[in-house]
Amino acid sequence: MTTSPARPVDVLAVGDASVDYFVRVPHIAGADDKAIGRLAGVHGGGMSANLAAAAGFAGARAALATAVGSDEPGRQALDRLARHGVDVSPSITVPGGHTWFCVIQLDATGEKSLVGAVTEVKIPEVGQISDDLLRTARVVAPLADDLGWATDLAARARAGGAKVAVDLEPDAVAGRWDQVRALARHSDLVFCNQGAVQVLADGDPVRCAELLVSAGATAVVTTGGRDGASCYSRTESWSARGPEIEVVDTTGAGDALAGAFTGYWILGRSLADSLRAGVATASLCVGHLGSRAYLDAGTGVETFARKVTLDPAPRLQGNP
Repeated sequence: MTTSPARPVDVLAVGDASVDYFVRVPHIAGADDKAIGRLAGVHGGGMSANLAAAAGFAGARAALATAVGSDEPGRQALDRLARHGVDVSPSITVPGGHTWFCVIQLDATGEKSLVGAVTEVKIPEVGQISDDLLRTARVVAPLADDLGWATDLAARARAGGAKVAVDLEPDAVAGRWDQVRALARHSDLVFCNQGAVQVLADGDPVRCAELLVSAGATAVVTTGGRDGASCYSRTESWSARGPEIEVVDTTGAGDALAGAFTGYWILGRSLADSLRAGVATASLCVGHLGSRAYLDAGTGVETFARKVTLDPAPRLQGNP
């Protein structure tokens, strides 16, 4: 691994860290329904925290800039990340604040329903993230729940010479194509799950990638759950599928894929190899309870990546 002395961090995630409470239920409770289950465990969570941890798992030097409360969940959130090698020194502790948390229902198949309890403390204010901090990183990955907030950080990161990676969620992008396009213009890597692809391109991953690349993104990764993921750029397209694995918990799989892909890519690996690493890490993730429990399993990303099937994917229209 090579890093520039001027940029000691390979991947800087800017966003959230939480504590996740997992409850095993006989079925996922819907509206006006009740599912009585059992507490299965309490684990670290948060999309940005998960991404940073996965980037570190892929061999990158990872850091997280988040905001937590001065409560026990906040201390646990940062301590767990630090134990996994993530530099949490850029994070902010808000005196008297309450750290946000999630309650996750898990059914017998490992599928989930997540309820997030956002408190007054979730992410740093945009003004609390300095340009000096952004210049320490080779890639900045801002949480894209608030597209305006993410675009501000992405533009500043790019202006300071960093690459940018963003992960789009369906609720954040629905009805906001102009804002999505503005964010893509400042982004190198854009990740979209099935929901985001549905919102942006009626479920067509190739069309979704075409729209985002045309807007300025260098490469777009679309994820398909059990069907794996695909990566598209102007010059190449790949599809990857992980090995068969018993699904325990799908929480954080997309974050794991995005983080490992980004970490591999910024270390100079090809898009194809980065996709392999991302899919391998997501596969490892779903085999354990908790979004980062795979970090303690003792399986290296490169070893597991060899089990990932890689094939050419449809090329973007109008590109060589």
